[in-house]
Amino acid sequence: MKKMLLSFILLLIMVIQLPLSAFAHSELESSTPAEGEKVTTDLEAVVLTFSTKIESLSTMTLKNGDKEIPLQISIEDDQMTGAINNPLENGNYTVVYKIIGADSHVIEGNYTFSVDRPEQDQAQEENPEDKKEDTGEQALPDTEKKDQPKNPSYFAPLTIGLVIVIAIVSFFAFRRKR
Repeated sequence: MKKMLLSFILLLIMVIQLPLSAFAHSELESSTPAEGEKVTTDLEAVVLTFSTKIESLSTMTLKNGDKEIPLQISIEDDQMTGAINNPLENGNYTVVYKIIGADSHVIEGNYTFSVDRPEQDQAQEENPEDKKEDTGEQALPDTEKKDQPKNPSYFAPLTIGLVIVIAIVSFFAFRRKR
């Protein structure tokens, strides 16, 4: 009897540990601009790509010293994009991010890059009459993006936990009937 109970407990511990080992922590795979990169053109966005899907509560800030640069954040699957409205001045910038990965763990990090645009580009920005209207392509509206199911990241562990609880209750219920 004791051997059977001990075997069951060991099996239960192994089953509980399997899902935990399957979820790896999210990490930053790539970024645009990259760590330490020297940007010499207008930067339209900061793009961070992670190793797993990230949750919508994730955040990113762009700082030039103590000054925070406003970003329009959008998150899609494993990518977080911070659109920059105004051209960045020459200087050193720090990207600070805080994400919630698919495994529900909070991951924080930062990296730096610099902007060193030629003086000619900056002078043109100061003279708005010299600017021509942008006739480039427009982004597709959100309605044309693929519809994807939005299951929360806790769905799989919750389901596995529920199955384990049902198995334990069933085990003891059938044990008493014998």
